[in-house]
Amino acid sequence: MKMKEAAVRCLMILSLCAGAAMLLSACGLKLGNTGAVKEAEELAINCKTDEALAALDRAKGEMSIAAAIADLQRVVILRDAGRTAEADAAMAERNTRWKADAKNADDAEKSVAQSVEQMRAERQKRSGRRTCE
Repeated sequence: MKMKEAAVRCLMILSLCAGAAMLLSACGLKLGNTGAVKEAEELAINCKTDEALAALDRAKGEMSIAAAIADLQRVVILRDAGRTAEADAAMAERNTRWKADAKNADDAEKSVAQSVEQMRAERQKRSGRRTCE
């Protein structure tokens, strides 16, 4: 069972990386603060939205894989919390920051929707409720 959970978690992270796929082949790209991204996910599952967003701020800054994932994770957390206008603004900022074309932006939207559902399923499993309200 733990192997299956680990596989699901890896798939979730990989889905968040869809928008950052173009970065993986870039020369000299740093991994960045992936621990902050993981911490943010746990905080969001535990309905600590503002703390999760603050954790993501630690992953931003330099152009890194963690920063690319953090940009998408921010959208996931905001959408999960029902903060749609902020999520839309964060997605637009992400698309500009990473120079996303239409296909990349569409793929990112799909990954975000899938990740929101995965986060809610994990919360349901842990706490018996899908949302924080």
